[in-house]
Amino acid sequence: MSEKSKQVRIAPNSKESEMMVLGCMLTSVNSLNVAADLLDESDFYYTEHQLVFSVLKTAYKQEKPADVHLVCEELKRLEKLDAIGGAGYVATLAQYAGTSAYTEEYAEIVKSKSLLRRMISTAQVVEKSALEEPQDVHGALDDAQALFFQISQSANPGAGVLISELISGVKATSQLPFLKELEQKQEEFLNREPGESAVTGIPSHFLDLDKMLDGMNDSNLMILAGRPAMGKTILATNIAENICFKNRMPVGIFSLEMTAEQLLHRIICGQAGVESDKIRTGSLSGAEFQRIVSAVGEMQKQTMVIDDQPGLKITDLRARARRMKESYGIRFLVIDYLQLISGSGSNRSMENRQTEISEISRMLKTLARELNIPILCLSQLSRRVEERAGHRPMMSDLRESGSLEQDSDIVMFLLRREYYDPNDKPGMAEVIIAKNRHGAIGSAHLAFVKEFAQFRNYAPLHADSEENSFATLYRRS
Repeated sequence: MSEKSKQVRIAPNSKESEMMVLGCMLTSVNSLNVAADLLDESDFYYTEHQLVFSVLKTAYKQEKPADVHLVCEELKRLEKLDAIGGAGYVATLAQYAGTSAYTEEYAEIVKSKSLLRRMISTAQVVEKSALEEPQDVHGALDDAQALFFQISQSANPGAGVLISELISGVKATSQLPFLKELEQKQEEFLNREPGESAVTGIPSHFLDLDKMLDGMNDSNLMILAGRPAMGKTILATNIAENICFKNRMPVGIFSLEMTAEQLLHRIICGQAGVESDKIRTGSLSGAEFQRIVSAVGEMQKQTMVIDDQPGLKITDLRARARRMKESYGIRFLVIDYLQLISGSGSNRSMENRQTEISEISRMLKTLARELNIPILCLSQLSRRVEERAGHRPMMSDLRESGSLEQDSDIVMFLLRREYYDPNDKPGMAEVIIAKNRHGAIGSAHLAFVKEFAQFRNYAPLHADSEENSFATLYRRS
């Protein structure tokens, strides 16, 4: 029993795999390049192996050759040769080399053991924090989850990226040299079919909006604001539907205002093209019922995750969003809406609501970067819009905090003039893009079909005629 306990206490490691990796690096230039790129000095458990790897990686960076003799000479210069067991141990490593074709497999074993050690180390940090019984328990939990999420996302976060590495493709997301990637984009642009989308982000399938925003781009925090009953939830849901059901990408929705069933009801109305009241009462024709069956069948094939837990703290929301990303690989996230989220403090009036909103917006932007997905967060506007002639929203109308302007990449306002005057452009909506960190600002026009709770692409019959009935001027995208 005591022998077993002793074994459990040894940190995870594989001495043979570490020797295999170093042996391959000493005897093969290709293995040297592969392992030096995949591993870091801290991935090795044994000190002598860390020293040898450090010398080998330095040679790799300086594009110098590295064999047993050269490594021994460098270790001697650093006065480290005796610390690793002398030249004899370096020669033993070279003889221990496996098949260089399997270098990646050996390196993967070394990396996995390193990750396990990092997990143990992180768990000890979390344990120490918990034993100190912090006042902000939820904050401590969020910190703990962030530490483990960092481990799962990247085994080697690094300390910045050289632009030369990005241009050469070594550290680029696409793994392609910049000019090669640009050539491919140029070729795709020239060869695309007429009417095919040219946006680089995730298409929302609202053509005017995609044209202005270049789609929904990763790491962007987007704010969609409007007065109550303007249709913010409907538009955000429609965008999520298009990304999920047309682009076939997993989508997450935090619905703090509506239940998951209420949201599903709206989605089915739009997807099936059946009025909400008919589904609620069951007064459906045979054709309508079949449309619903078809829509539900298609919807079940895709991944849309709805979290309708009310009153979430920002720390809880971040933790749940990370789990969505880990479990379902979501590519787009909707939060409905910001004013229903509370700050991380245990006391609601942490100082004042402005400070709380500032913290929330900052954390949401960090979350967008951490998950590397676009986040669309809904927000209410202040009553000042109602007092203004024309009721056109401005950046200063964002409620409770100016930090939303600062932290967000894109700020959009939703305006339906018929909300104030039923005869003023009925069936038409305007999305005002007031801030766009990566592109133009302006307005995108949409058609609003109240019966189906759905926004659609606006397609006027005559570009210069505004007297038409806007309710009929749309096309299904």
